[in-house]
Amino acid sequence: MESGIRARECGLSAILSPGTELRMPPYQRSYAWQGEEVLELLDDLWRTTERGRYHFIGAIVLVEMEDGTYLVVDGQQRLTTFSMILAVLRDLEENPHYKALAHAMIGDPDRANRGEATAWRLTLNQIDTPYFREAIQTEGATLNRDTAAAQSANHGRMANNLDLIETYLRRLSAQERRKLFETIRDRIMLVRVSVPDWDGGYDVFRVLNTRGKAPNTHDIIKTEILQRGNFTVEEASAYARQWLDHESVLGANALDDLLNYIRQLHSRSSKGKVAAEFSKAVLSKIDARTFLDSHLPDYVDAYRAILRGDPGYGEHSAAVRGPLNHLRLLDHQLWRVPALAYLYRQRENGEEAAIFFSLLERFGYVMMLNVTNSDARRKQYARLTKAILDGKPLFHRNGALNFSREDKRRIRERLTGRFVNFMQRRAIALRLNAALENGEQIGPDQDASIEHVLPRTLSEESHWNRIWPSQAVQRELAETVGNFVIVPRHVNRLADRLEFREKKKLYFAEGVRVFALTEDLRERETWTPDDVRARTEQLVDILMNVWFPETAG
Repeated sequence: MESGIRARECGLSAILSPGTELRMPPYQRSYAWQGEEVLELLDDLWRTTERGRYHFIGAIVLVEMEDGTYLVVDGQQRLTTFSMILAVLRDLEENPHYKALAHAMIGDPDRANRGEATAWRLTLNQIDTPYFREAIQTEGATLNRDTAAAQSANHGRMANNLDLIETYLRRLSAQERRKLFETIRDRIMLVRVSVPDWDGGYDVFRVLNTRGKAPNTHDIIKTEILQRGNFTVEEASAYARQWLDHESVLGANALDDLLNYIRQLHSRSSKGKVAAEFSKAVLSKIDARTFLDSHLPDYVDAYRAILRGDPGYGEHSAAVRGPLNHLRLLDHQLWRVPALAYLYRQRENGEEAAIFFSLLERFGYVMMLNVTNSDARRKQYARLTKAILDGKPLFHRNGALNFSREDKRRIRERLTGRFVNFMQRRAIALRLNAALENGEQIGPDQDASIEHVLPRTLSEESHWNRIWPSQAVQRELAETVGNFVIVPRHVNRLADRLEFREKKKLYFAEGVRVFALTEDLRERETWTPDDVRARTEQLVDILMNVWFPETAG
């Protein structure tokens, strides 16, 4: 029995020829080449041009469909990048003859002007195609750059690659660019592999999907789901479009993370390769159609709320948003798994959600402060996640979110200690800022840097040594919360090792944003070891009273 798969050598121009319409199948991932890969291809093409040789780019795998179009099983990254290079060559070309020759490998202008969909050689997925059409394939588009690239990270990637291609090609003379075009048209060789049907193309894709540009985790999982679902071509295309919508909302890396967290919720383990374990943990329990229809959209909504700090709880949203944004400051992301479990399972009760996220914030900071062993920390989060999934009481005195008297003593002791880790230092300082009177919540991306009033390192002749003569005391107190203020980054750079009064002039200069954690220095005239120790105790008391109000007093 013959496989029906055929392979033959041909030129790139035979693939990008009039009458050929190439499309992406639903299981294909998005355009993913980075700048270094584009520049490597350009260098290869130019060396080929200079030497007058042929250049082989590997296999392009196509499935011919009943309507005469071809699905690109393998080769999307190369074909898309060649189309971008051809488009820039076309738009830089002043000779109408060469301009028309270049565009002939991109599309048919007369049919495009009539609005015919079949006017173009290459069609990407439904997220990328509008940008690809308007910013690349349309004549003159690559030089005008009128099309916004904000819809997805893929658009931004294509825009960046266009910049690189244009810069590269502008260094060549008009004659050199024509020679480069002739190389692409006449001396780029490949093996065209023809697969007889859609199912066969899918099987080939699964074999090849670790070649070329390595797929994201979500690409592999999407492929697995589409195979397990036994969908029709139309259903698979619809689900693939839905998947791309999810990727557009979250971003490719965040979608990878989400699928990993979903896997952990079902297997309660973070070990093993995500794609392989996802199939065992999730798809063995939930059929593909149900997962895509009923589970994944809700998970995407929940994870979007986590990433953006936008929980959608109406009047209770602010009470949830604050703890969420404080959690985003932590030096680890393990808190996202129980947060996802809670948002996915319990979306209705905003008042309860406010309590949960307030306690989860405290839990996350305690994990950062006191549970430094990664395995022990992971087990604590796994215990909390299990309690959420099992529907156990979370706010009970003996619940997974609560701490013993000894825990509280250790937490307070740690807060009075040194914070040499940048992320921990920033997380604690920004959390303190929100806890103070007239304080405000500061997002992780805001211009808010941690300034050490007593500099961490001093020269021997520094004036600070007169007030702080003991180097041991300097080391003891420089990294404690009592020595921290929050200032804009430019103020931090200017303050550096200035003496106290000069630093204050910068902190409170006209037009400088003054944060709550900095405000109490306004009336201070000295900055001694006793000042820092007392301020540390005061700030720790405030934060402990926020986290453990039942013990305040």
